[in-house]
Amino acid sequence: MKNILLTFAFFLLIIRALIAQDLTIRGTITAVEDGLPLIGVTVQIKGTLIGAVTDFDGKFSISGAKPESVLVISFVGYETLEIPIDGKTVINVKLKESAKELEEVVVTALGISRQKREIGYSTEKVESSVIVDSKAPNVLNALSGRSAGVQISQSDGVDGGSTRIVIRGNNNIGTDNQPLIVVDNIPMENIPGLTNIGRGVDWGSVINDLNAYDIENMTLMKGGAASALYGSRGANGVLFITTKRGNKQKGIGITYNVDYKSTNPYRYREVQNVYGHGGPISFTPPTFPRSGDTLLYPGIYGNENLIINQQGETSSTSAEFGYYGSAVSWGPKMEGQMVKWWD
Repeated sequence: MKNILLTFAFFLLIIRALIAQDLTIRGTITAVEDGLPLIGVTVQIKGTLIGAVTDFDGKFSISGAKPESVLVISFVGYETLEIPIDGKTVINVKLKESAKELEEVVVTALGISRQKREIGYSTEKVESSVIVDSKAPNVLNALSGRSAGVQISQSDGVDGGSTRIVIRGNNNIGTDNQPLIVVDNIPMENIPGLTNIGRGVDWGSVINDLNAYDIENMTLMKGGAASALYGSRGANGVLFITTKRGNKQKGIGITYNVDYKSTNPYRYREVQNVYGHGGPISFTPPTFPRSGDTLLYPGIYGNENLIINQQGETSSTSAEFGYYGSAVSWGPKMEGQMVKWWD
């Protein structure tokens, strides 16, 4: 019985020694996309300083591993993997490109794509998910708080109005300080659509027509060096907007998005609907068929000064009161009649 116990203990010691011995791990590392070997991939035993680098054929050999060890495989531009050895001596690995690294590609002047680390000026990229999640009525509002030195403001705070964007402050006083906006290599101006009848009405700009769901990303280029290829038009910076394009995929894919907004109507101010729209600017004096014709042209345009003609007679016609001036903040009474300068 004693001999049997000794023999059993001897075999246990041998098995333990075999388990405790170091392993040499060999393998090949390739790319998932094309199957080509990757050169210079770092293979390291987790928690130790033992490591190796793949050769020209993507092969590696690393000694000193334990059966329970874990290999950490990392390479620039690819996802880092942790693979348990589990007693194996041959481990082949396929690495996948990292989406995080791909996001470092930015669109520069004339739509040229370059790595962010290759350019010597400041840029900021905003992805589609950020633009959509902001739920902003104007896509420019999605840039608010996303980049240092970028000021986003809205003239009236009402949905549908234009949004003003300034990069690194105002450069001059006499001209517009907004950056040049380029949508798919097409320059556009962010100029509010103001009407001649009352410049206080902001109908928005062409940027309001852009659908947030159609935008792939927006890239801000700051400073004159970033936008030198656009000359003086890019002196205040450039905002590149890239829209989505068709992607290669299997089968048919359909994407449907819908957004809606509701406003509490009880919070609106009370408005009058008796008189028409006025304005702060003056028009060219009208030409009447006959001067002083009070029947055809009654005094529907007010003026704080009553004009007396050369004969000493007063008249309420627009011909003698002068043209439509800044004193008129509202228009004629809306009774379905023809109105000079409106019809």
